[in-house]
Amino acid sequence: MARCDYCKKQGAFQKTAIRIWNNGKLKTTELDYCSEACKQNIHYFTRSYNKFAPKFMLILMIWLLLYLGPFVLQALTDNPFYVAVVAPIMLALMGAVLIIAPQGIMAFKHYKRMGIRYFVLFIRLTGVLMIASAFSML
Repeated sequence: MARCDYCKKQGAFQKTAIRIWNNGKLKTTELDYCSEACKQNIHYFTRSYNKFAPKFMLILMIWLLLYLGPFVLQALTDNPFYVAVVAPIMLALMGAVLIIAPQGIMAFKHYKRMGIRYFVLFIRLTGVLMIASAFSML
């Protein structure tokens, strides 16, 4: 018996065709769903995912530069302000981005394995933990 690709419930007998960004190309695939609400959520997710997934490596590089920037500035200026204040702010900003837009952060196979609904929840929880750790660093 098939599982719904959105909520991972048993008994998904219907399929919907979607075009999703996978390995650098838009590919057509069929996903199982159990209800009309899950079908609508799958299509909403694919629209959002296709918007962010092609830019994932660029976003990752920008995040790394933003987070490592304060450490480089402290090494250059020997001012501890950058690591003590700016690094936690950048970490909180990255957590906020994960909460607001969790789509396109990972490859689609990871979303499909755990279920789109629960993987998005996991990414948002990671964002909340990043914000909490940033505040504890201050």
